[in-house]
Amino acid sequence: MLGALLINLDRDPERHSHMAAEFERIGLPYTRIPAVLGLGMPGWVKPYFLDASGNIASGLKAGEVGCYASHLVVAKHLIDSGRAYALICEDDLTLPDDLVPLLESALGRLPAGWDILRLSNPPKAAYSVIADLPAGRDLVLYSRVPNNTGCHLLSRSGAEKLLAPGVRSLQIDEHLRRPWRLEMETYGIAPAPVISNIFDSTIDAISDRGLGLESWVAKTRRRDLGSPADWLRQIIWQVGHLGVPGVLSAFVRTHLASLGKRRGQGKTAKVDPLLRMKA
Repeated sequence: MLGALLINLDRDPERHSHMAAEFERIGLPYTRIPAVLGLGMPGWVKPYFLDASGNIASGLKAGEVGCYASHLVVAKHLIDSGRAYALICEDDLTLPDDLVPLLESALGRLPAGWDILRLSNPPKAAYSVIADLPAGRDLVLYSRVPNNTGCHLLSRSGAEKLLAPGVRSLQIDEHLRRPWRLEMETYGIAPAPVISNIFDSTIDAISDRGLGLESWVAKTRRRDLGSPADWLRQIIWQVGHLGVPGVLSAFVRTHLASLGKRRGQGKTAKVDPLLRMKA
């Protein structure tokens, strides 16, 4: 049975109330999972982020650690519950009325071995359509995974991959949009059915400002995200999923769509038709 796991800080009861109303409106049962505030994480999560002295072992900020740690807690809950999958929701969403039948339709069309189905990620790069879904939406394979962790369907195998050992050096959204790093079989729905970030962030509000870490954090991220090795892994991942013709077509379509927007075209379209590649 389809159900949701809601990430919500104890200090944000109004957000919980908002999401409870959203779930009730669309008839979706949910379980609230208390979010991690900063470094106040369970002991088993600490090796992902902290060194032996209890300090952050990477360039992440405390709020970013809490956000990522919250998703790890939810992934473990999914595994411990014995479910095959669950809808993972942050607490700042607007859900479409037809979300439940849409997900049921998508589950019947997802390829075997899928790990994550992204639902709140408006694509900015070309994508390949692998199946038609109700209400003019598509089940898609991205050429470049869009950002955002507001809402996604996570399988048990996806949760296990998310929990793979190792220090986390990227924000959760940046890590998940690089599926070659966790070997996540990643799909999405376009246009994105869920609207996210309707409130200002509170999980990310904790800052390291004043600690003299800002420039070091920025340099660490740029070095990690822009390395030649990671760029090569991205190309290998794209070719493996789209093939060489698909990668070339995606590159051309993405840049033509970007050019059109700069010229003031396509401002009212939910998804630029140029981005849609029919398999």
